[in-house]
Amino acid sequence: MNLAPPLATTHNGQAETSIADTAIADKSAKPLRIAVLLGDAVNLDSHSAQVLGTFAERERVQICAANANQSSVHEQRSLTALLGQATTAIEQGKLVELTFNDGNLPQSLYLLDGLRAAKLRLHAHAFIAGFAAGNETTDVENAATVANAALAAAKRSPAQTVQHQTVANTLNETFVALRQGVTALAARTQAPLKGTTGIKQTNDTNHQTGYWFSDQHQARVLCLNLVAKTSHQADESRNLSQSLVLTQGTQLAAPKALVDENRLFVPISGDSINKLKAKLFQLLSSLDIGALDTSFASHQLAFLFERYNANAPLALVLMAASIDDLKLEAKAMLTALENDAVRHHGQHFKTPAGSCFTAKPLGDTGLTFVYPGVGTVYANMFNNLHEYFPALYHQLEREGDLSAMLQSPQIYAADVKTAAGMNLSQQAISGVGASYLFTKLLTQVFNIKPKMALGYSMGEAAMWASLDVWQTPHAMINATENSDIFNHAISGELTAVRRAWQLADDEAIVWNSFVVRADSNEIKALLPEFPRAYLAITQGDTCVIAGCETSCKALLAKLGKRGIAANRVTAMHTAPAMLVHGQVQDFYTQALKPEALKAAAQDSSIRFISAAQTAPVIVDSHSIGRAIADTFCSPLDFSALIQNATEQGARLFVEVGADRQTSTLIDKISHAHASQSTANAATAAIACNAKGADAITSLLKCLAQLISHRVPLSLAPLIQPLSANAAPLSSAVSPEGEPL
Repeated sequence: MNLAPPLATTHNGQAETSIADTAIADKSAKPLRIAVLLGDAVNLDSHSAQVLGTFAERERVQICAANANQSSVHEQRSLTALLGQATTAIEQGKLVELTFNDGNLPQSLYLLDGLRAAKLRLHAHAFIAGFAAGNETTDVENAATVANAALAAAKRSPAQTVQHQTVANTLNETFVALRQGVTALAARTQAPLKGTTGIKQTNDTNHQTGYWFSDQHQARVLCLNLVAKTSHQADESRNLSQSLVLTQGTQLAAPKALVDENRLFVPISGDSINKLKAKLFQLLSSLDIGALDTSFASHQLAFLFERYNANAPLALVLMAASIDDLKLEAKAMLTALENDAVRHHGQHFKTPAGSCFTAKPLGDTGLTFVYPGVGTVYANMFNNLHEYFPALYHQLEREGDLSAMLQSPQIYAADVKTAAGMNLSQQAISGVGASYLFTKLLTQVFNIKPKMALGYSMGEAAMWASLDVWQTPHAMINATENSDIFNHAISGELTAVRRAWQLADDEAIVWNSFVVRADSNEIKALLPEFPRAYLAITQGDTCVIAGCETSCKALLAKLGKRGIAANRVTAMHTAPAMLVHGQVQDFYTQALKPEALKAAAQDSSIRFISAAQTAPVIVDSHSIGRAIADTFCSPLDFSALIQNATEQGARLFVEVGADRQTSTLIDKISHAHASQSTANAATAAIACNAKGADAITSLLKCLAQLISHRVPLSLAPLIQPLSANAAPLSSAVSPEGEPL
């Protein structure tokens, strides 16, 4: 088998020696550990580039484009043979640089000894831990044998390995696949490679695209299986199978830019509406001057961000999907600024694209985080968020079990119906996890600091878990999964309901809940006639009744209203739940962080508002546990909660979690409350996520409204994604370079 030209060795840029083709040496005595770095300006940080530049000796391998036209794998060098020779060079202390083309774009990979990389404080994007090849037969068993040989060489368990199989007929294609595998590990993204013929774990369980979840403190392992099909008629019964085992490195892929030519975001500030108009005219003029192409996003946007003044009294934001759309948004904004309701009466202007402005900003004095309750999570929710905030996911992964926190097997299952079938405890955990994630995103990445917080139903628990009050919030995941309260008492077989209704073990309970547009007083008047139906929630102009399905339907019929069945089995906020009040209180009586207690003692903490009482909750374990239990077990009057928060100074409500369960409700409640008295202050509700919409666009729309209301926040993630989201690596790296 002809393996083509040897590696070309250079010393300080000059040709020096050659490495002859040799058989791959047995590396079993010494575990293979080759550090791989993505050689491009985006992913290769300045430190890595500087260190790599100090290597006096390096092997440069140019994978020629001619390989793409070769008809037989027997006429070119195999990837594993090339890696075998590269390993010899690496063992001699040399740096190997592989250059190839991906879609006619030049790409490169740097390879060096893993231990030396660690000593040089180089953070690899991935490591090559083993490889093997075979070309005796075309059957599936041979490919599996080769993969198992590579895994054995890498000393990795097949059960914890994700395997990708793809056809790669040329040497260039094998390196493209290798780079994709390294990128997937660096980006923590589980996605098909180009030309993939099958993606599955060795235990045949399906897995989703999106974030690559792994067990906490366990490195991700990818077995890349490459099959080359020969075109020689005499060799049609043959092919070349190659397998490489890659493990994750400590360097994360660079974050994707939040703002680009397809997602424009332009903040404009000014001392007056006339100043804003003048800047809009300037923007339109600059857009009309010449043919601004994709360079607009990286150059003009940077200039506009530089001109933005965070301390100006007024600001507007333009959002658009293209430069042409941006012109339309600017013109629509100019028209709005002439509108008397917008200009003089404080009516908030907002377009479907996200452009917005208010002449009477609410500021952050009454900034309130609102935490939604159970049932807001949905299949594949914000599954691309990690690509834009890799450092945040890296942090969350180190702090706890991110997969369990989001209930990834259900939320990100291949079958979207799986998420809809989640039980109460799974929904509760995932809902809190989503709120926890968005809280960290808003407070740590964008530096948004709420003054108050409240929750809808179980959102109260999410509030305490997310805002750095509970000492070990991640411990609640396992506790909730195994809780008798969530799995049996007020859900599942409803043992608390069975006790309250004094039912025999063989008497069935058919439980349901219904959303109905009705006044709560109308429902309360009929409840004595239907002792097994309950008014569970009052929320603006709608209510939720729950209980025996037959009783609820009979109540609705007498009420003359049509209810929408939720088809969810939970007895929260009904009388039977009071039977587990003590258990719920004990469950949520958690140790608190010293910092939270210190902030409360200094009266500098967030004001936490509960549906169970009018005064803010005292920040101590007992008071928090009791407030959650009172809310959990009693009917929820969300309307009263919002009115109470407003009376305490809440003005700008930001929903923090999956979808937008509470935002619309808050707007309706606030408007109804405001109509009762002209003395009531203006309020606004904003969601940071919306089911069915692009997660990043939804987030940007939220940020745009906060900017228009002059809420202080960091714009660094928008204009400096590389530096703003740089991964905190040094404190989390073992000498071998894998996660501690």
